[in-house]
Amino acid sequence: MKRSTNIILAGIMTLLLAAGCKSTPDSYGNIDEIVVFADSSDWVDYRDGIRQYFSQEYLTPVPEVEYQLNWQPFSRFENHKRKRNLMFLSRLDAADKVSSAINVLLNEEIIDGVKSGDYFYIPQENTWARGQYVVFMVAPTKNDMIQRIYDLGELVYDDFEKYYYNRLKTQMFKREENTDMEEYFLNHFPFTMRVQHDYRLVDESVDNRYIWLRRVYPDRDRSITVSWFPNNDSLRINREWIVEKRNALARRIHEGDVIVEDETTMEQVRFQRWAALRLEGTWKNPTRFIGGPFRTITFVDKKSNLIFMIDFFVQAIGERKKVYLDQLDVIAHTFRSKSYIDAESE
Repeated sequence: MKRSTNIILAGIMTLLLAAGCKSTPDSYGNIDEIVVFADSSDWVDYRDGIRQYFSQEYLTPVPEVEYQLNWQPFSRFENHKRKRNLMFLSRLDAADKVSSAINVLLNEEIIDGVKSGDYFYIPQENTWARGQYVVFMVAPTKNDMIQRIYDLGELVYDDFEKYYYNRLKTQMFKREENTDMEEYFLNHFPFTMRVQHDYRLVDESVDNRYIWLRRVYPDRDRSITVSWFPNNDSLRINREWIVEKRNALARRIHEGDVIVEDETTMEQVRFQRWAALRLEGTWKNPTRFIGGPFRTITFVDKKSNLIFMIDFFVQAIGERKKVYLDQLDVIAHTFRSKSYIDAESE
């Protein structure tokens, strides 16, 4: 897939899709729902491949899919065209309503590119509504579509994921932001990060090296902690060390929460400028009989020679929890170490 050609395709789409639109309203609906338009018989063959990338299962501790795929017939397009996320799957050799609507937009050069496999998907923003993400996937035949979903589905997913988090961040911080707390962190601790206005600093300790932010509503609890430890060359930072430190902090401030280790995975990731280890799974409190999902990001900041651990978790009875966890992830990714801030200001 050629990115430059995506721009050409997107331009073609924009000309048609914008026709007759005098103003662009706001998108609406669940931010983690993707409305899918495809021929009903084709969707039966496409959905496993799409689900492989977009609907991975999470334990929260009840199973949840990452993104909710909502197939709709094209006859209901007008009812859904302002939803936050739309996906279209069309093929050149078909005359179903979705394919007919998309294929008429493609000139001979684009059609030849689709046939050769050079062109496949077209991501677009703000097509029928502000804050909307739309992706068009075009293939010559059903078999080609199935193969390209498996070959290029990760690229389609990565583009969607990037927009999802950018949009989530914009929505989260478009209202009042607690800049006083951000400055307080910077003046008293070896880091700072952005904080939404309705999070409270419920606990902190310079001696024990942690802070705890919390946002509580009835039956919904979102928390994020940042803790830091002196680094030394003999220290081995691995899964066992992270679990031990996370559980120790939870004993101090979360009334004995513990990680459910057989429901937790670890992977190496890039967290901003740092190589990091990320744990993701579930926690429980054996005495209060509650639990939920969590993520923990751990990395070494060599400028300060500190190990930082950013941990966040959710409890939301009877609700989908992943979006709340993603919101905390957005806050975590605004983290800045004081050592780098000082170095950049010199």
